[in-house]
Amino acid sequence: MDVQVKLFGAFRDCQPEPQLVLALADGALVADLRAALEVHGRAHWPNFNPVLLARSAFASDTAVLRDAQPVPAGVAMAVLPPVSGG
Repeated sequence: MDVQVKLFGAFRDCQPEPQLVLALADGALVADLRAALEVHGRAHWPNFNPVLLARSAFASDTAVLRDAQPVPAGVAMAVLPPVSGG
């Protein structure tokens, strides 16, 4: 399945487009999406930070999802780096 990933924060600085599409197997978990994004980042983004990705959350339109949860089919996902401040 193709998954649209919306980029925010430092990930938004990695490429001009605010999103990308990654191919995953049907029934993929969020951990698989994280791994696919890491492969993409290492291959295409010179300023990619894998530590930041490891600390980032993934969310659908309605919920933050944990690595063991399935990626919802047909739903855009967002990668949300940690933020600080207040």
